[in-house]
Amino acid sequence: MFQRFLSALFAVACTWAAGPAAAQATFLDRVETSDALMQLMPWYNGPITRIGTVQYCLSDPPIFSDRVMGYAGFSHPPPDFTPAVGEVFYTHVVLGHPGNPCTGSAVGIELILPPGIEIANSATDPVFCFGILPNPNRLHNLDTDPDYGCPTSFPPGLQGYAVRPLRGGLGNSGAWGMHQGFWLEILIPLRATQVYLGNDSIVWRVNPDIGVVGYPQVPAFANGDVIFRSAMEDTLLSLDLCTLNPPPQGC
Repeated sequence: MFQRFLSALFAVACTWAAGPAAAQATFLDRVETSDALMQLMPWYNGPITRIGTVQYCLSDPPIFSDRVMGYAGFSHPPPDFTPAVGEVFYTHVVLGHPGNPCTGSAVGIELILPPGIEIANSATDPVFCFGILPNPNRLHNLDTDPDYGCPTSFPPGLQGYAVRPLRGGLGNSGAWGMHQGFWLEILIPLRATQVYLGNDSIVWRVNPDIGVVGYPQVPAFANGDVIFRSAMEDTLLSLDLCTLNPPPQGC
C-alpha cells in the first residue's frame, strides 16, 4: 500500500523537498522499483468545481478570477473495477488556488459521506496530505509540516466530518492555508458497507472564505463481489499533484 511506498521513498530521498538532482528520485521511478508485484490504483474523478470569485490583489482596473478550483475522486482496482463492499479504498480532493486575494485563503474542509460508507483511517491505512508550493513548484509533505500534519480523527463539522490539520493549521484555526499558485491534495481511506451504483455521492465541502462554499463530488460505487480481491498491501496510490506540467520538484 501507499504507506509502505512512502517509507521506501523517504528512506532514499530523506524528504520530498527540493534538493540536488543526484539526491532526487522521481515519483514514477519509486513506483517501479518499490515493489514489482504491486499494482497502481487509478483514480475515478468527478467534475471540476469552481469555488468563489475574487479580485486580484491591488488590481486597477480590477481583475477577477476563481478563488479556488477543485475536484474529488476515489481509487479503484485497475483497469475499471469498482471498490468492493468491505475493502479499503481512498477518496481524495485536489484543490488549486488561482485567485490572488491579498491575504490568501483559510480553507475549511469537510467530508460528507452517504450512509453505508465510513472513514477507515488506521495505522496501516492512514490519511495522506500534500501540497504544491509555488516559485518553483515543489511537492511538500504536509504531514511533516510543524503547523499542519494529516488528520487522524474527524469530529463533526457543519455538514460532514471536519478535515482539520492535526497540529492546527493556519494560525491554529483548523483551516488549510492557500495562496495563488498553491495546490492541496488530501487522501482519506474509506470502506463501504453496502452496494452503491452511483446513486449517491462522496462530497467534499470546501469553504475558502466567509459565505463562500463549494462541493467537489464524485458518484459513489461499491460492488458486492469480494472474491479474488487483493489486500491494500498489494497496491499503490498516486498523487494527482504530480501530474502537473511541468512536474513539481520532488515528484
